[in-house]
Amino acid sequence: MKYTLLTTLCAGLLSGCVATNPALTDNTSAVVQHPAPSTDSYFLANRDLLAAETKWRLHKPAHYRYTLQRSCFCTAEFRKPIAIEVSGNTVTQSTVDGVALALERRADALTVEDLFDIIRKAVDSKAARISVQYDLENGRPLSISVDQNLQIADEEMHYTASDFKAVTKAKAKKKAKKTVKKSTKK
Repeated sequence: MKYTLLTTLCAGLLSGCVATNPALTDNTSAVVQHPAPSTDSYFLANRDLLAAETKWRLHKPAHYRYTLQRSCFCTAEFRKPIAIEVSGNTVTQSTVDGVALALERRADALTVEDLFDIIRKAVDSKAARISVQYDLENGRPLSISVDQNLQIADEEMHYTASDFKAVTKAKAKKKAKKTVKKSTKK
């Protein structure tokens, strides 16, 4: 029994195999790491991505809001959390510290689909290290870490998506609707 387990473990390590089951972190998310740059790890990362995207399409709310924060070797301004509101596949509002995101930074306000695209690009480009945490209920990415090249310092990117909340259509419209007081003269 010990010999079989040891042989299987050694064979897996020598082949560059990565565990196929996500490690459970709590009852709502799973971490999927694919640190070994091998064909198997890219296949598994793509499989996990497709499964998460499918779950997202099945459970995606029509309107939602969340907070996105980047960690990178970049200015403090780019590392500040962005509060993002999405309707359909369109970002309808994005703020940093309660102030509307500057026009030149609007591309930094990402939808959940955009987060999936980041993961897909990392897999397709065969990034040296990819680590993703998906929400078990709806498949959306909770955190993404990508290191394109282990030989290059400070090019790693990490995204954290938190404070996710589905917004009912009535609440989304209510927030966007402005009240205008009519003045009457006698």
